[in-house]
Amino acid sequence: MRRLRGAAALLAAALVLTGCGIQETDVVEAGGPATIQVFPQSSTGMVLFFRSPDGELLPVIRSLEGEFEDPQSPGASTGETLSVLFAGPAERDRAAGLTTGLPELPPGATLRAAPSDRSGVEVTLPIALGRLDDTAMRQLVCTIAFSEDPEGLTPVHLRGTDGPLEQANCDADIDLGVQPRPTARPS
Repeated sequence: MRRLRGAAALLAAALVLTGCGIQETDVVEAGGPATIQVFPQSSTGMVLFFRSPDGELLPVIRSLEGEFEDPQSPGASTGETLSVLFAGPAERDRAAGLTTGLPELPPGATLRAAPSDRSGVEVTLPIALGRLDDTAMRQLVCTIAFSEDPEGLTPVHLRGTDGPLEQANCDADIDLGVQPRPTARPS
């Protein structure tokens, strides 16, 4: 009988303690996951756009080395960024299946970028732009836009050996949660 009373007392205590007066609630939404800006600042890196294996435009972040590592450095110019873009994907990028639709630059070619008198930036390239496919044009426009503005909002005016094109804006739909890893600047 003592055992039965002891077991009953323990069961009653367990029932009282498990309630503790806390009422059950539904899940409370507290917002989405935290996000951070992963694009480099102009003095520490550059954003280049290459063609992914499925033909889409994909941003690649290149870390700047040498003189650009100084925090007081203004970073790479648009012309320097375009030179790296025209050099093509780095070995690691090619291993990941990235390609380019841009041709090699002619030997001794110069790339000029200057503020446009209309708005944005005007870039003169030593190639015929009419021969480039849509993805190659988007590579150029988005790389230039992001070299001028961390959000890629700068209007771009391109001029090639075959004449000027209409103003263009970067239309890349960039998901900040799926950014590629930084790669070293090619030698």
